[in-house]
Amino acid sequence: MHRGIHALAFCAAVALTAVASPVCPQTLQDKLRDDKTIWIPKGDPEMAAAMQQARSTLAEFLALADAPRPSTSLFSVKVGIPAKDIVEYFWIAPFTHQNGRFSGKINNTPEIADTVKLGDTITFEQDQIVDWMYVENGRLKGKRLKGNYTACVLLKREPREEAEAAILIYGMDCKL
Repeated sequence: MHRGIHALAFCAAVALTAVASPVCPQTLQDKLRDDKTIWIPKGDPEMAAAMQQARSTLAEFLALADAPRPSTSLFSVKVGIPAKDIVEYFWIAPFTHQNGRFSGKINNTPEIADTVKLGDTITFEQDQIVDWMYVENGRLKGKRLKGNYTACVLLKREPREEAEAAILIYGMDCKL
């Protein structure tokens, strides 16, 4: 995993998998420390809303990724890969795009998907993107993690004190 993104692992490396089973009781921090997938029930309304929010702002994100300001870095998109009867989601970074076609490297370890592995380069369509993120002021004290709407959903399900600490550390715009 790219060192800069690994430093933001609490939010950036979260992989989501849509399944019909309940969320496991292990905390978000435990799963991230162990590089584990976060299991979300299939059809979860909050996660669907987060993905819709990311898609509705994707054009602005892609425009910034094409012409980044000096204060921005670590641009990444999240896509789903079908695996058996579920979808496992992966952060793709770095990524490139041209004429609606994208390619980039899988940036988290698969748990279910057996068609990809960490570091593989994949190609995908814009409509496969379910989330995006980048860092503003990444090397300065006031860094801000922009986007990553799906992590905000996960943080809402954590103990409030832990969620607030993560939001503060990473400068996220999550509402609890």
